[in-house]
Parts: sequence; C-alpha cells; structure tokens
Amino acid sequence: MSRVHGHRETNHRYDRGYQASNPYREVIHLLHQRYHEAWLRGESLQDELDNLRGSRLWQAVSWLRKLKQHIWPIPIVPPPRLMARAVPYETPEGIDKPQGRVNIVVPFKDQLELLLSCLHSLSTTQYRNFDITLVNNGSSHPQTLRFLKWSQSRGKFRVVDSPGEFNFSRLCNAGAADAEGDFLLFLNNDTEVIEPNWLDWLLAPAMDTRVGAVGATLYYPNDTIQHAGIFPRDDGLWVHKFRHSPANHPGEYGELLIHRSVPAATAACLLIRREVYASVGGFDERYPVAYNDIDLCERVRKKGLLVIVSPYARLLHYEGLSRGFAIDLPRN
Repeated sequence: MSRVHGHRETNHRYDRGYQASNPYREVIHLLHQRYHEAWLRGESLQDELDNLRGSRLWQAVSWLRKLKQHIWPIPIVPPPRLMARAVPYETPEGIDKPQGRVNIVVPFKDQLELLLSCLHSLSTTQYRNFDITLVNNGSSHPQTLRFLKWSQSRGKFRVVDSPGEFNFSRLCNAGAADAEGDFLLFLNNDTEVIEPNWLDWLLAPAMDTRVGAVGATLYYPNDTIQHAGIFPRDDGLWVHKFRHSPANHPGEYGELLIHRSVPAATAACLLIRREVYASVGGFDERYPVAYNDIDLCERVRKKGLLVIVSPYARLLHYEGLSRGFAIDLPRN
C-alpha cells in the first residue's frame, strides 16, 4: 500500500476547504442527541424515584435503615489513596533533534467528521517524517466508504480492514502489523492536534533507550485536563489524576509543567518504539475496551523501561465520542 508524507491536495472536498466549512456539525448533533437521551433517562428515573419515596414501603425501609445505623454504626472508611506519584524526567544530553519514521495508527468506524477533523489536524504537524495507517473496523456509511476509496486512490493513507466486534487492542495490533516506522503512535480518532510541534516533544524522550513509551497531555474542549497520567489506587482502581482540573494546573509540586515518569499513559495518544512494542507482545486482546493501555504500560515497565508523559505534546480529546464511556473496574 502507498503512504502519506503530509502531502494534501487542495481541490477536493475532503481537503482543507471542505473541513473549514463546518467540521463540527455532525459532532455537535451527536452531542445534542446523547445529551437528550441522557436527559430523558434522568427524567424517567426521577419520576420513578419520586413515586417510590411516597410509598409506605419506602417509609418502612427508611425507618429500618435508621434503626440499623443506631444499632450498628457505619464505620468511617478513609478515601482511596494513590499508590504512586510522578517522577521528574530529563532528556539526556546528546538527544538534540528528534529523528526516525513514525507510523500513526488510527482505529475508526464511520463517524467521518471525527476522522476528518483528526486527520486535518495531523496535517499541521511540524515533524514530517510520518505515515498514517487507518484501521477500518467495518465502516458501512457510504460517505465513509467514498472517502476511503478516494484517499487510497491518491496514496493518502495506508488502510487496514479489521471488521468484527470492537476490540481496541486487536485494531491497534492490526495497524501495527502493517506499519513500517521506527516508532508506532496509537491515536484515537476523536483527538485533535493543537500544537504543531507535538510530535517532536513525544519523540525527544522516546529516543532515550531508558524510555519505553511516551504519552501526551490531553485536554477536554472546555480547557480542562483529560489525561496527564494514569495512577493506581489502593482500592484496585486506576484513575486519571488531575482529570477535570484547569488546563494551566501546575500539579501538586509542579509535575504537570515538566516531563515525568508515570505508572501508565493512555493509548488515546501513545508513542512506543517498534522494538519495545514487539518485545512486550503488543496490546493484550483480552482487554477490548478498557485497561489495554494500562496493561501495555505495566509490561513496558517490567522491562525496566520508563513511561513518560510530556506536558508540551498537547492534544484535544473528545473522550467518549467514538465509542462511549467505559466504567472504571478493578484489575483481575
């Protein structure tokens, strides 16, 4: 298959002019639909709760609950605590200019407006030595299929077909198997680049042989943090520390202002050297939706390598638009 080197034609409706017309209309419509559905569910649940609270059964249950609390007081349980913290990281001397070919792997299924916004933002990337592999998870919308046919006929992207039930790990592994770069960069289709030199900042620490994987700092569109590293808690959950904090939040001790080593980083934007990816066996396909990135980072760290988050590689992440939300669960 042919590859893209950042080249864009300007006379086709899928190019920059078409994107500039109204790139978010479908996204806005989707958000409105999801908000309306959630609102209807909330209203229905509230009505059921109001009816239940007015019943004699509810009154009896409330009385029994108060009696139980009087006889057996509920013990005070301390809130869960994080089991790790970020560690400052400095790129060693001698790594002055990022180099190496990067293959960007983007899994997707339809939702063409999201994909086009992501791809258009990638065209602003300052570092040009990259290819893009689109992993098509069984798209069926005619507009999406026309776009794929058009892009392949012009050698815009590599396209890998991987139909079947959604499994993020499988899709990433399929894209990596077709890629040819020195580095693999796994990127969600609901992300957008906001800094032209974002890839330079990911590559700089990734060239350090002590480092196995590098993640970006991701923001919600309302200028708050979505991802700045993932940390384990003493209750078995892994959480995004500083999620929903202001974008300019410095962290507890200034760690959000520097490159730092963390227990795990999200695969919504994760750069890893090809040989490291191969040595750990890629993503574990037993994790189709959640924890696949945490599991990968754990295996990278077991190799004695660091997982780094860069404060300068910044992207927007419309978390949940492409696949919805996953509930945090403890690891088995």
